[in-house]
Amino acid sequence: MVINPLLNLNMNKANIIVLLFLMMFIRPINAEPAPHIGIVEQSLGRDFGIVVGDIIEHYYVVQVPANYNLTPASLPPNGDLDYWLELLNSDYQLISENDQLRRYRLHFTFQTFYAPLDVRALTIPSLAVRFTADDNAHQIAIPAWDFTMSPIKEIVPRGVASDSTQNAFMKADLRPTTISTANLKQQIWILAVSLIILVIFWLSLNGYLFSFARSPFQQAFHEVKKLRKYHAEDSAFSQALQAVHRAFNRRAKQALFAHQIEDFVSQHPELKAYQEKIDNFYQLSAETLYSEQKKGDPTDFDQLLSLCKQLAGAEKLALKKS
Repeated sequence: MVINPLLNLNMNKANIIVLLFLMMFIRPINAEPAPHIGIVEQSLGRDFGIVVGDIIEHYYVVQVPANYNLTPASLPPNGDLDYWLELLNSDYQLISENDQLRRYRLHFTFQTFYAPLDVRALTIPSLAVRFTADDNAHQIAIPAWDFTMSPIKEIVPRGVASDSTQNAFMKADLRPTTISTANLKQQIWILAVSLIILVIFWLSLNGYLFSFARSPFQQAFHEVKKLRKYHAEDSAFSQALQAVHRAFNRRAKQALFAHQIEDFVSQHPELKAYQEKIDNFYQLSAETLYSEQKKGDPTDFDQLLSLCKQLAGAEKLALKKS
């Protein structure tokens, strides 16, 4: 029959059209991969060149289903993990969570006390942390960590310069970089010389420069001469008398009083001609001490200056004769 083939052909076309129409509205279903459970990030630091006493810090970010919680008691306790390795601290922190997942940051701090004589490969053992959800438990293993330790100093010298006079394993000291101090030295010298000149000038102005070479009466002469400018002041004449008394005391090498003048002159015969003037000075000093009028007029100062000048001249003449 001719009708059947035509009917079948029309039905096939209709099926194809319906199928194409359905494919336009049906979205393809893509299967989403299951989220990774375990360590997703880690920071371990360098694994070489570690020496005795170094601190080693490891950070891990672990991911677990949202209904799982970390069991704090599952963290390894602080203490010795080996005779050369100590766990100083272990802690954790919840850093993010959503409806499906939770992320924890684990932090482990180790310290090594191994002192190798040469480069050695060592291993921090694996650890385990447990997570629980109701009656279910899931354990995540922290993998072992391999690293190398270096000695602080070689024991056996190797290489060049291994004789008995040198340490082959010690590098030569670096030559220090010197700073030029020529300009600084020049400035210091200029300042020092200037200071010395100023001090000498000041000593010269104040009569101290050659005081050690002067006779006591020469020094008294200069002191009285300075005080004469202030003769109107109450204490000026008293200070002038004291200056002359100090000269007599220095010459006698003791405190010289009026009743000792005769013995003093006999010990210093160059002053014999001025004994009367010396007596007059002591009398003037006593009168000034016990009088109400303490001021001296310029003639009193001139009398002291004349006495000091004559006594200093007599000493100088006696020194030349000797």
